[in-house]
Amino acid sequence: IDHRHHALDALVIACATRDHANYLNNEHALGKRYKGKEEKQKRRFDLKHKLCYKKTNSNTANNFEWNFHKPWESFTIDTKEHLEKIVVSFKQNLRVINRTSNKYQSYLDEEGKLRKDKNGNLIKALTPQIKGDAWAIRKPIHKDTVSGLVELRRVKTVALRLALDCHFDLLDKKLKKKIGELKNLNYDNKLLLKFFKDREYTFDKKDVFKVEIYFMEKDLAASRVSLNTSFSEKKIQSITDTGIQKILLNHLDKYKDVKNENGQAIEPETLAFTPEGIEEMNRNIQSLNRGKFHQPIYKVRTFEPKGNKFQVGFIGNKKAKFVEAAKGTNLYFGIYESDEGKRSYETIPFNIIMERLKQQEGPVASFNEKGDALLFHISPNELVYLPDIEENVNTLDFRNFSKDQFDRIYKMVSSSGTQCFFIRQDISKSIVNKGEFSTLNKSERAINGAMIKDTCIKIKVNRLGRITQ
Repeated sequence: IDHRHHALDALVIACATRDHANYLNNEHALGKRYKGKEEKQKRRFDLKHKLCYKKTNSNTANNFEWNFHKPWESFTIDTKEHLEKIVVSFKQNLRVINRTSNKYQSYLDEEGKLRKDKNGNLIKALTPQIKGDAWAIRKPIHKDTVSGLVELRRVKTVALRLALDCHFDLLDKKLKKKIGELKNLNYDNKLLLKFFKDREYTFDKKDVFKVEIYFMEKDLAASRVSLNTSFSEKKIQSITDTGIQKILLNHLDKYKDVKNENGQAIEPETLAFTPEGIEEMNRNIQSLNRGKFHQPIYKVRTFEPKGNKFQVGFIGNKKAKFVEAAKGTNLYFGIYESDEGKRSYETIPFNIIMERLKQQEGPVASFNEKGDALLFHISPNELVYLPDIEENVNTLDFRNFSKDQFDRIYKMVSSSGTQCFFIRQDISKSIVNKGEFSTLNKSERAINGAMIKDTCIKIKVNRLGRITQ
């Protein structure tokens, strides 16, 4: 559970001698090869008395046990003190893009001349490919699912005074016709509102103080997915085709209130949209669609907010295709600072990093959209130090850190949006899964409750675990 156990292993091996190895090998081999008197003759009692001493122990049958001598008297205390001062270094492998270095076999050299041996015979050899501007991308650019932008007609409830400017979008056809007639008689919004107010906002025996109107919801991304047992009543509402929505909801209703052998309710979608359930739905699709014919349904088009989806390209139909960043591609978290010293944060999308590196710029912009200057950027496995309020960052002596200061070194784990998650650099695995730090086994806050990203500074560590900068 602690990365520093490797250092402890190395120390034990460094202090072990050839005699220790011989003694232990001899002890463990005897149990398999020899028995009784023969075993006693083969045991290395000379090494045992040289390397071990008797320690009284009330828990053992003979009231003593053999323990190894320490390399020196204060070995245990010294080991503990030095292990607490170790900073764990992590391998950095942040390749985003690099130029390809392909080679091919050819009779021509790099200058285009024929290769010949001493006798004038043509020879083949590897020739580097130097044509073109080829880049190799070292991470997945996006998830497999490709979405397209859609606009959907939705319904919302608004006050009548707000609906007067867009009365053509009213759901109530009679009310829409009446407002249109009044507008043809040169009624403005003020007179229209007075007209309905005098009638206590009642029209055609209905309350029209609030009305329903159609509106177009934009910035939605839709993609085709296969029907499966995840299509609950709520998820069915995310299908773009309202006709298919009704069919699926009617089919889902048949499986409501179904209970298992123990009398517990079963989620209806886990029965309705299994392969057998989908087959049954398609057999009875006409009755589920109020007697109208409908093609069998195996895939549906669902929508969600466009969010952070970005265009695949800008030429041809690529500009109409939108994709989402793949997992594990949030490689840079930028920390910016305003003139007043206030920090702001941003996770740089992979496609932006890729484009900047292709243009031979840094992975993170020097200024954000607000104009705040870049303080520093951090990536997964990089270390940060959390200084105390009284500490002056410029005068820190990394060679003489105290135990308390080493405990305030954290490793960056991941980031998303303006969130950045850390874990203490010495922790390898949490004792209680999803319980010790958070559900993700990482935290935005330090052990003392402080938000790490608000005050941390980036530190560099060499391969030996020494802070260099």
